[in-house]
Amino acid sequence: MATPLAAQEADVAPAAKVSVWRVAASEVAIARYRAALKLTAAQEKYWPAVASALRTLARLPKVDEDAVRRVAPSMSPLLASLDDHQKQVAMGLVQKAGLAQYASLF
Repeated sequence: MATPLAAQEADVAPAAKVSVWRVAASEVAIARYRAALKLTAAQEKYWPAVASALRTLARLPKVDEDAVRRVAPSMSPLLASLDDHQKQVAMGLVQKAGLAQYASLF
């Protein structure tokens, strides 16, 4: 059975071939985000969906509001579980990624 995120990924038009460098860079960034958030054991169960959503965004030629709206439901459970310090860290990561204008969608 397809997960909601897999169904969302199927709706995304195939982008031009993504470079190996871009894929590697996005994987490094995703690992850094996870480390920066210092997730608890209880929060770890939400991480795979978040990582998958971030990979989806990284593959897109352009990240816009529609793209963020499609992946936001996959990220919401983790975001809801973050403590105040983790939320500050997450907002800093969102700002560094240039996505601050979409923060309210989560």
